[in-house]
Amino acid sequence: MYKKELDNLLKSNIPRASFLYGECDFLIDYYGKKIKQIIIKNTDVDVFSFYFDEYNKNTIIDIFSQQSLFSTASLVYIKMDSTKVKKGRDSDFKDFINILKNNPQNYLIVEFYNNGSQNYTKDTKTISTYFNNNDFINARFFKPSTKEALEMLQDSAKINKINISQANLAYLYELQNYEIGICINELQKFVVFQREITKADIDTLCYGLFTNTIDELCDSILARRDYIKILIKLEEYGISDMDMINTMYGYFYKLFLFFSYIKTSGIYNSKDVLGYTLPKNIEDKYVQFATRLKEKQYLEIFKTLNNWRLSSITGIQKNYLPNLIKIQAIIT
Repeated sequence: MYKKELDNLLKSNIPRASFLYGECDFLIDYYGKKIKQIIIKNTDVDVFSFYFDEYNKNTIIDIFSQQSLFSTASLVYIKMDSTKVKKGRDSDFKDFINILKNNPQNYLIVEFYNNGSQNYTKDTKTISTYFNNNDFINARFFKPSTKEALEMLQDSAKINKINISQANLAYLYELQNYEIGICINELQKFVVFQREITKADIDTLCYGLFTNTIDELCDSILARRDYIKILIKLEEYGISDMDMINTMYGYFYKLFLFFSYIKTSGIYNSKDVLGYTLPKNIEDKYVQFATRLKEKQYLEIFKTLNNWRLSSITGIQKNYLPNLIKIQAIIT
């Protein structure tokens, strides 16, 4: 199931076993904690946690089996990554589920993170088959859309009684390279404020993950200005290929959204295009650059970024400049 289905399920049902995985570490952690708190709130349980170190299968089996003798409940909470699933160990979860079926007072939560393993997709497909009904669930999480992320940030701000506008939440989200988990943590800095949070407050207290500088780099490429000094600054920051690729992808994707909207409607409004309102000068900049490119150029840019990502993952290439030159050539 996906996030929306899980939200609906949790309104009326407490899953006995949960396997949480996907492309968004924040949501895996968030829903693992959420399900854990629901169980603790509704059941008298002892919690046994295993964090990233190799869990011991026999220990977990003993926990589930012994507790059944005393009619008390146990919750086994496992955080693990893709490097910990060795050949044959995916069947451990089948055994855990079979034991849980005979010990209905116990619970299991597994948070499964991708740590760069090429087998992650295969492992999740195998393990998720054991979690196949409303009592034993599997949930896959994707990186939230901008709309979903802003809704989560608004909920967090409301819970913590932080007075901040949607526009400034969007600014914080962009500043932190669209990392929802970092944004949630950054919001805690404003809990003590008894007034509305401004953009200046965010600039003062929040350190952006290269986003502004990479935007400057993209601006310079599109404006056909020299960008070497900006690139040197990014290298001094120690930016990785993936940071560069992800932020540039987000930049050109926003341009493409403006391009598509203007092409179909003949008008533009950042609220309609992105789901939130941009400052007028930023909106005008995106429109100017978006309409400068053609559909074929967008396609070539995204192909270049995808190839760059593949090269970075496989370790073939660790140099920004050749790819930036390719993008520059496409734009020119």
